[in-house]
Amino acid sequence: MKTVLEYYDIYPKILCTEKTAVITIRALGTHAAFDIGKKHRARIIPMNETLINIPQREYYMVEAFHTGNGVQFAWCFPSEQQYVIIVQEKEGEEWKNRCELRVYAVKPDYFRLRPYRGDMHCHTCRSDGKEGPEIVAANYRKAGFDFLCITDHGKYEPSLEAIHAFEPLDLSFHLFSGEEVHPPKNNCHSIHFGGDYSVNEIFRQDPERYEKEVDIIEAGLDIPQGLNKREYASLLWVYREIRKANGMAVMAHPCWIQEDAYHIRRDMYQYLLQMQPFDALELTCGQSIEENQLQISLWQQMREEGHAVPIVGSSDSHGTVNSEWFGLSKMIVLAEDCSRERLIDAVKKRQTAVLEQYDGEKSPRVYGENRTVEYVLFLLQEYMPLHDELCFEEGRLMKEYACGNEEAGRLLVQISKRTEALFDKYWQKDFTD
Repeated sequence: MKTVLEYYDIYPKILCTEKTAVITIRALGTHAAFDIGKKHRARIIPMNETLINIPQREYYMVEAFHTGNGVQFAWCFPSEQQYVIIVQEKEGEEWKNRCELRVYAVKPDYFRLRPYRGDMHCHTCRSDGKEGPEIVAANYRKAGFDFLCITDHGKYEPSLEAIHAFEPLDLSFHLFSGEEVHPPKNNCHSIHFGGDYSVNEIFRQDPERYEKEVDIIEAGLDIPQGLNKREYASLLWVYREIRKANGMAVMAHPCWIQEDAYHIRRDMYQYLLQMQPFDALELTCGQSIEENQLQISLWQQMREEGHAVPIVGSSDSHGTVNSEWFGLSKMIVLAEDCSRERLIDAVKKRQTAVLEQYDGEKSPRVYGENRTVEYVLFLLQEYMPLHDELCFEEGRLMKEYACGNEEAGRLLVQISKRTEALFDKYWQKDFTD
């Protein structure tokens, strides 16, 4: 966490453009306390404007008033961008900088949204992962995640196992149903996020239905020569069935090197991006930087050619304790709430930022729409570290509760809404104009 956030708190941090906000800056300890015997003011610098080229450097200035152990000022932030707030203190005839903080103003459409960090692709010991569903869930919350979808290979039930483990507690951490779908005679895997029932179970229970329906789809296809018609028809069937279950269909790890070859043929990957029969592409996941960069490169090329595909970032983690892939890839979804419907809607509207960060790297690479990326980069520095401190303790108690400690459950109920309270604190609520 940035040192200044340990010394000072500024709220709200997220503001609505063209609405006057009352900004409070509070000292966190006597070492940071403001001298009430001195005058203070706020210097407001809009980071996307070219004030650096103005000789007079006439940034916005507003008087700040003392309140308790902090200072306060009101200002209307006119445009969507990040603003630097420098609190200055008057000593004699000079103004000296006391602290530098940051806020972000967004237009009303984005102001309605909240950032949710999530993963839609991970495994437990119910397939080829290491820990049980309830422990995987606890460790994700401990790492600062707001939602998780467990997607064991060919199995829907483990995701329900995690949901049921914490159902009595009404947590702010959201667990969703899911599975990794492995259709017969088709090497391409798909992620089924949030559906009401298992798609894998359909072709397990009624393989003849699957074959007949894929036959019909295949017979009606007119696709480029050289592509595997049966494979493509099978994928269309999978995507259709996931949507019928009210889930979201995600194309998984297309450039994963599986037995010395890429998971999906390059021409098939390109055709899928062009036609977009799925809902979202897993842009990065827990694999090598080579594999992820290949996925990103073709996605970027297809965008240039007019095919803007929604993206998600997931870890495909097979363990959450000293695991190579856990946390490597994830995403932040900007949605009105953390329900299944809102998350799916936000992904489809491309309101996601995908984060990729390998062990030892100081900061993640962030992919997505420029507007979203710029906003999320601010959140990663100014908001998420405070959010993650709260999640850590919740995750620790979730693990204790899952292991039979009832007292941990009672404590969880007491603290489980703190991240929601953090939203309320840092998002502007009352407009003064």
